[in-house]
Amino acid sequence: MLYGAGLDYLFAIAPRRPENRGRGLAGAHHMNLHHLKIFCTVAQRSSITAAAADLLLSQPAVSLQLKALERELGMPLFQRGGAKLRLTQAGEVLYRSAVSILSAKEEAERAIKELRGGTTGRLILGAGTTGGMYVLPRILQAYKGIWPGTEVLLQIATTDQILDRLLQNVLDLGLVGGPIEDRRFVTEPVCVDELVLITAPTHPMVSLGKVTLKDLAGMPFIVAEAGSRTRQLVERRLREAGMALRIAMQMPGTEGVKRAVEAGLGIGMVSGFAVEAECATGVLARVPIEGFRLVRTMNLVHRKQKYFSPVGERFREFVKSYGERHLRSSPAPAEGGEAAGSGRSGAPAARREPGAAARPGTKTRKARDGRG
Repeated sequence: MLYGAGLDYLFAIAPRRPENRGRGLAGAHHMNLHHLKIFCTVAQRSSITAAAADLLLSQPAVSLQLKALERELGMPLFQRGGAKLRLTQAGEVLYRSAVSILSAKEEAERAIKELRGGTTGRLILGAGTTGGMYVLPRILQAYKGIWPGTEVLLQIATTDQILDRLLQNVLDLGLVGGPIEDRRFVTEPVCVDELVLITAPTHPMVSLGKVTLKDLAGMPFIVAEAGSRTRQLVERRLREAGMALRIAMQMPGTEGVKRAVEAGLGIGMVSGFAVEAECATGVLARVPIEGFRLVRTMNLVHRKQKYFSPVGERFREFVKSYGERHLRSSPAPAEGGEAAGSGRSGAPAARREPGAAARPGTKTRKARDGRG
């Protein structure tokens, strides 16, 4: 039996044991979604005062709700005494489940609302730096031009964080670079992204027109943070080609790499989508690497058996169609003498069944780089 109106209460009251007969509901347990919402907000803010302000509740009311929840569960959820509240082990366990429960509630309410109307809705998307800052904005601009009533929330995070949030149902869809081997997800190719060598326009390499990997040996490289998938791919592919990076500086993300390269502090390799504007205006220069080309597939990702509302399904199909027709990481300058096959930077390598991996041995090594 469920208590409360609508979706206010989550757990059913367990049948009373014989010895409880006659005691009424005094000993009944009924954790509800309001309790979980308060708990999650306090956990995220690490402060009862801050959480109370966010929830438009009084501080004593929040404290009482937390104490009632801890009393009901029979375990403390927070470590108290410091400047900030910290979750106990029991609190961490409850938090992971509570986030999924609250997200599922919101998803259910949103789906029902969209089914009633069909013209408006909300999408929660996640993307890495490249997808979130340089690819998705142009997709969203085109989509919103047709369906302006859709509310879109975008979270930029690491690939691992995006996958975790997809599993928790916090995100509807993710856009990430490179393959996803985890079978709990479905991946669908959107476009091919080429990682390109960039320098300041005054760098001596620009006058050469093209360089080889040997020319790059010992050159100072500007790279993104250690957890960056782009950096990992660049380091791995160059290492496989027999070249080790000499890292001169580590910057927070692609924008940091671009600014450091622009200042002449070194060279870098970033997504071609990320430097289209700078290369067009002469702020940065692209230099082709003879006999070496590095590409990856940008994939739309969702968890298996994900329910898509009409709005979600429409957006998913729109992204795939738009990517095939409009997104292409532009090739390096023609005078660069790039290796044969550089003209294949469009989607053919990406057009395969959702979730399917590229088959080794069917392309040259340069084409196989798209699997990274």
